[in-house]
Amino acid sequence: MSEPVKKKIAILGGGVSALTSAFCLASQPGAAERYEITVYSIGWRLGGKCATGRNPDFGNRIEEHGIHGFLGSYYNTLSMMTEVYRLLDRPKDMPLATFEQAFYPVDSILCWEFRDYRWINWPLSMPRNDLKPWEPESLPTLQHWIKALVEFLGKRLDHAAGTVPSTFLEFTLARGLFNKLAAEADKIAAGEGGPLLKAIDDFWLWFKKHVEALVEKNDALRHLYITLDYFLTMIRGIIKDDVINKGFDQLDDENFSDWFARHGGSMLTISSPLSLNTPNLSYQYPDGDTTRPPAMAAGAYLHWTLREFAYLGSFGWLFAAGTGDTVVAPLYLLLKRLGVKFELFHKVREITTGTQGVGEIVFDVQATVKDGARGYDPLVDLPLAKFGGKTLPVWPDRPHYDQLVEGEAMQAAGVDLESYWTPWKPVAEKRLRAGEGFDTVICAISIGALPILAPQLMQANPKWPPMVEAIKTVQTQTLQIWMNRTLKDMGLPFEYKNYDRLIGATFVNPIDGVADFTDLIPMETWPAQQTPQSLLYFSGATPQYGLQPPFSDHDYPKREYARVKYQAQQYLQACMGALLPKSVTNAVNPPGDMIGFDFSQLVCLQNDAATVGVARLEQQFWKPNIDPTERYVTSPPGSTKHRLKAWESGFANLVIAGDWIYTGLNVGSFEGACMGGKLAAHAVDPAAVPLDKVYGYPLSQGPKMENL
Repeated sequence: MSEPVKKKIAILGGGVSALTSAFCLASQPGAAERYEITVYSIGWRLGGKCATGRNPDFGNRIEEHGIHGFLGSYYNTLSMMTEVYRLLDRPKDMPLATFEQAFYPVDSILCWEFRDYRWINWPLSMPRNDLKPWEPESLPTLQHWIKALVEFLGKRLDHAAGTVPSTFLEFTLARGLFNKLAAEADKIAAGEGGPLLKAIDDFWLWFKKHVEALVEKNDALRHLYITLDYFLTMIRGIIKDDVINKGFDQLDDENFSDWFARHGGSMLTISSPLSLNTPNLSYQYPDGDTTRPPAMAAGAYLHWTLREFAYLGSFGWLFAAGTGDTVVAPLYLLLKRLGVKFELFHKVREITTGTQGVGEIVFDVQATVKDGARGYDPLVDLPLAKFGGKTLPVWPDRPHYDQLVEGEAMQAAGVDLESYWTPWKPVAEKRLRAGEGFDTVICAISIGALPILAPQLMQANPKWPPMVEAIKTVQTQTLQIWMNRTLKDMGLPFEYKNYDRLIGATFVNPIDGVADFTDLIPMETWPAQQTPQSLLYFSGATPQYGLQPPFSDHDYPKREYARVKYQAQQYLQACMGALLPKSVTNAVNPPGDMIGFDFSQLVCLQNDAATVGVARLEQQFWKPNIDPTERYVTSPPGSTKHRLKAWESGFANLVIAGDWIYTGLNVGSFEGACMGGKLAAHAVDPAAVPLDKVYGYPLSQGPKMENL
């Protein structure tokens, strides 16, 4: 009896969507008998925008593409990673053996206001709830999200009773009115938005009358005013625009700030850090230019923000090691066990059309593996003192040159195989033909690369060019600094109730995001006498001036690295006094700069007489994210209607995946990429991922039979 013919699935790209689609298909019962799945990826590691590298020259420190973590509203991602760790079933004494060890909750963020020519800290503490991160069915609908948001606001109002002077707020009466509002929120599930709308207006009219004139001189009261105005305006607009029945997409031709203004939000609120948090963290600046106002589709903004506060367990879930160590490596190891094949060093050069759809995929093979039968082993087992020397599989920041035929020459040349501007020439060409090398292609390569890799597809399907034109991508930048003093010693205010760490935004552009990842230092291997005491990550958008140069301009990455380094230096010199007041030169080694960072606080392993002052920045980590596949996907007004669904490529044997396709969420993110991967798996095999298991996806946007 002959063996059943397996369906050959070629997955292009090594990012979150690619790995998610592979997981959804390969983890199904009997998948090994039905599918032959191969993931093709550029370079020596997986992860895409979430790739991590360990640098052995600096204590095996973690080097990231940016600030990464999970929100408690990442329903799809959290449930997937729970299942990954369950199936991986690591030994109990191994680092990051379980989901609970690999991810930990975070309950607060810290924003800043700039008022009266001074920076004002604005801590936000989010109360935990009893929901479990592996139970996404706990908050299945928009009605549930609204109710969760009203409960959150009630807790904020209760918290304000202890921080706002009683002369400013007649709390008992205010709470009574809000209780009526909360009671009406239950009716929205039955489509009765009118009573809730009236309760909102009654409460808000009373609240404004009693406190609006007082917010200028009281920070706590102003923050409460903005918080209530922000979220109640959001709920009011959702009811008036009938989002429950008509969905979020109807709003996406309008900019978020215009939508808020149309529904009565004050300019104080619209311009506040609370309002700008979403577009800042998702780089929603035209062409990456932070000197211009952010622009974001209103529906995508509302969907993201409303979900953000309807969280499972905690507001956020952060990683116990790097993103690559905590998320990507476990996925890779599990997929290998499930029979998925990986072809690293395979850079897609072109995707061509054929008689039935995609005809051929052409790869530039970047390197030859010495032991072809065994294959390339990409990970490193890193011993960690924190776990008694037990090892954790991690991704290196460079290829294993000893496993590659061309490794010695590659190392001597110092080339970056992940860069489109690399001078390194491919060592071979590989062609996969439809019906031979693949039956179905899942293209999980970011939209920024499609015009380069798929010009024939762009020409054959008239929907592709407007999609690529409407869904803009922007460059981003990241900076990581390891310091020899604690954040508390450098002046970070820790006196706030329930404030547990620094995670903030809306500070100073273009580097407008900052996060405290000091807890990762024990997951690195620094010398005992030079172990850092604190670690900060920064990120932001970067404007692109003119057209990107051709890939033959091999010095372009160097120029962009220099630009990011210069911006990082300027940021530290201009802004650290507001962030960490005791980190400035005048506080560390007076007399000196009263607002600028004292660079002697940076940890430098290669320390000599020349490593003084700003020269110490050279041994930190910064990166421009300029490649077509690593540029951030934005959500500008008018773009949603041009997003194609996973099953709408227009080619019979091609499925598309990524945070750039239509996911219902439609915001560039780990969660959006995970949803894109699940939707691609659904397009390949609807039984593998039923559409109602893509949590947050509008079922009304399911595939028509002709698309499957």
